[in-house]
Amino acid sequence: MAAASVLPSLPVRATDQGDAALEAVAALGVVVIRRAECGGPRQLATYNMGANVLCLSHSLDRDPLKRAKVIQHELVHVVQDCLDGLETPTSLTLAEGLRSSGQLSGEQVNGFFLQHLRKQGNLDHVVASTAQLPFESRQREFEAYALQADPPMVAHLLKATCRL
Repeated sequence: MAAASVLPSLPVRATDQGDAALEAVAALGVVVIRRAECGGPRQLATYNMGANVLCLSHSLDRDPLKRAKVIQHELVHVVQDCLDGLETPTSLTLAEGLRSSGQLSGEQVNGFFLQHLRKQGNLDHVVASTAQLPFESRQREFEAYALQADPPMVAHLLKATCRL
């Protein structure tokens, strides 16, 4: 049985949905920790693919909507990790996974992510904040920012890619 099957199937509040998704990834073996700081200054959360550790900052408790969005962002990184196997220290971008499966071309995949970023109105911010990252890291962040506002899509990807 896939652990992601515990993801909510009924409409729930964003914080409840985020917490249910965190429980699902914890069942996969991802360690979810809460700390005053995660990563560098002003980082609200991190996911370490080598250690399968997702860290959430306590500061997110003050803003449930931001917390829900940040959780979804980090869950996209878990999905990317699942594409190459949680037991490996590497991950694949969603674009790589879809291209290698022959489901979509690179242009279709990137167009999909661009459409999501434009819809959220954060394309310029994402481009600027990821400009200094290496290509693969930039692609991972691009995908996570694009899907952070789409919890049903993230839940679907978790179910489709992450297995016990």
